Amino acid sequence: MMTDIRTQWANSKRFRILLTLALIYAVLRMAVQVIVLSDMWSASANPAEEFVAADLKVYVDAARHFSNHEDLYLQGSFENEAQSLYYLYYLYSPAFALMFMPILLLPVLILVSLDIILHIIAYALIYIYWGKIFKRLQLTGASQALVNLLPLWIVFTGFWDDVAYLNIYIIMALVGTLFINALLEEKLAWSIFWLGVIILPIKPHWAFAAALPLLLGRYKFFIRLMVGVVIAYFAVAGVTILIGGIEYGLKQYADYISFLSFVSNNYTWRGPDQPFLAYNHSLKQTVVYFLGISPTTLKLATVLKILFIAPLGYVAFRYLTHPLNKHGDEVPRLALDLTFALYLGAFLWLDMIWELSLGIAVFTYLIGTLENKKMHIFLWFIFLPYALADIWRLLSYIIFGEAVLEGGAYVLTDPLLYLPWILMVLMSFYAVIVWRLYKSQTELIAKQAV
Repeated sequence: MMTDIRTQWANSKRFRILLTLALIYAVLRMAVQVIVLSDMWSASANPAEEFVAADLKVYVDAARHFSNHEDLYLQGSFENEAQSLYYLYYLYSPAFALMFMPILLLPVLILVSLDIILHIIAYALIYIYWGKIFKRLQLTGASQALVNLLPLWIVFTGFWDDVAYLNIYIIMALVGTLFINALLEEKLAWSIFWLGVIILPIKPHWAFAAALPLLLGRYKFFIRLMVGVVIAYFAVAGVTILIGGIEYGLKQYADYISFLSFVSNNYTWRGPDQPFLAYNHSLKQTVVYFLGISPTTLKLATVLKILFIAPLGYVAFRYLTHPLNKHGDEVPRLALDLTFALYLGAFLWLDMIWELSLGIAVFTYLIGTLENKKMHIFLWFIFLPYALADIWRLLSYIIFGEAVLEGGAYVLTDPLLYLPWILMVLMSFYAVIVWRLYKSQTELIAKQAV
């Protein structure tokens, strides 16, 4: 990968300029991040407790609650938006709280610094691993696009948002990438580890790629994967319950299941009375923001989700009824089309879409594999505003200062506050890939019939 980047640097003046500007921005952006955190530290009445980014603080609190045998999950309905936002950040299993307990031993300053470094390393690894995947699958166009788009990767909003809040979006994007890679190569042990030990206890919707071997007709591998994952997941849960105490551990898992069952229905949605949509760009939030909050609009959102998911379901059904019995490395473009379609479909179904961290990899893949130039222009048009939103936010903050902020999290000049742009990106990618899958499948079935 480094050889390819050096070659592009030597051969392209535009690449040199863009990469230089991107690196300058990264240094400036990180400096601003340090300044903001330092200001928080100075203004905090209790720095040891409060000097943490918003999302990281929830993980620290969850680890502390588990350590003290306190409840991890909210019981009952949300009383207000602030309460719902706080508790929605911790949607993970008790095992995740246990995993975070060692960080309670670290001073807060060291913890935050290490977490930022971890995010940078994880993001770099995502870039490197997709380079390896594209090269191994001999997707030359995607490999070249990955090199060309390095400046865009550096300034990508999804990464900088995660650095600001220290959520685990980028970490999960890396785990998801490693899981996809293991599935493509059919490495059973690694596939079980990434899915059963990491993904399901943290963010179960990242299990989307598990359907890939099934859709490719690799039934024996899929069954062994499912058996191994069930064993691994219950082993993790069992260890968590034993460490936390049987009574406490069982109660927390029961509360976790109960919490997930009511969380969406009790979420405080933003309706037309709110001044802006905010950063949850899910289909349900978009519908109720523009049409109002009522049982009818909530049901309408569910119906729309079903309608949008239906084409993927139809394509998946056709693959199930016309099995290829080939693993991912044997049908590279088809395998990645299916993988990314499953990723986008899983996120489309969610009621909370704050990011599309793996979207930069999907965009790179599409730019490198689509031959239609008009489609290239469309994808650039739809993706660039999201990818560069962080630059706009930073410029707004530099020019207008605190006046441009509301609630500490909203940048009032940001177009993404008012338009569901992440949803538009997601659905655009989804439509392109599902349509390509349908066409490929039609051609495949025609060949099989001859």
